[in-house]
Amino acid sequence: MSLADYQVYPDVDNLMGEIRKYDLFEHIVELQAYGMTVVPPEKMQTSDGFIDRLRAAIIRACEVRNGITIGDYRTATPPPKHTFRNSWDLLEEDEVFVEAAINPVNVTLVRWLLGQSAVFSGQTWIIKSQGAQGLGLHSDSHGIPPGAGHIAHMCNASWICTDYTSADDGPTVFVPGSHHFGRATLPHESDLEKTSFKTVPLIAKAGSLAIWNGATWHASVARTNPGIRVTLVQNYMRSYMRVQHNYEGTSPQLLLKYPELALLIGKALYPYEDSQNPDPGRISPFMRTGTDPFA
Repeated sequence: MSLADYQVYPDVDNLMGEIRKYDLFEHIVELQAYGMTVVPPEKMQTSDGFIDRLRAAIIRACEVRNGITIGDYRTATPPPKHTFRNSWDLLEEDEVFVEAAINPVNVTLVRWLLGQSAVFSGQTWIIKSQGAQGLGLHSDSHGIPPGAGHIAHMCNASWICTDYTSADDGPTVFVPGSHHFGRATLPHESDLEKTSFKTVPLIAKAGSLAIWNGATWHASVARTNPGIRVTLVQNYMRSYMRVQHNYEGTSPQLLLKYPELALLIGKALYPYEDSQNPDPGRISPFMRTGTDPFA
């Protein structure tokens, strides 16, 4: 009999059931020890053609929003200055972005890091073409001061939409275990060529999910391969964090069709949207995180 079968710690018991269902125990250990993990496509519980639809939707959104033509991702050479613009707030561009946000494996790992009350903060794309430069070491937990505790305050859950086979693809690189430092990088630590910290590259097949604690230090390297690297970056936060976009105005039809999305978006918690008539159903889970990081 497993400990979860006793059902005395509901927030963790429910997670353990999902972790077992999707065979995620190794990934949970990697998140705890290294601060990041990569889940392969065969574990991601996606529908046929999902990653092709997601990649196409990202490219289409970039083309429409920025007035450019990208074309075939395997041979495209768009100038970086055009592909890094207007990239946020994709949820209502195409329902495939909703599928990405509420994917059950993705949500299980998010809730392990951030608790049952984790909220969706935003999505953006990374479209990286040949010749695009890298980015120095940094933390995604912006605004969290040193000494803020061992828990994750936010996380990055990125869908890998093209194969990352080597450093020539310009992948993200990580400093394993750096989430234990409890602070962001200092200026003299961020330059990959000068830093004393060892990094590992994100190598993954298209359709994989790379997820990391927001406090884990990471960077990216220049891309030298032809074509483009396409990634959907998703941010999730604990309910006390200031999310990047207010999704309370999301289409009611979309929320009705995808109940899990309504749960992840929620509505104003604190301060209350209606201070005269606060919603106990939303306030209670928010308050419980004061005593339990899994709530």
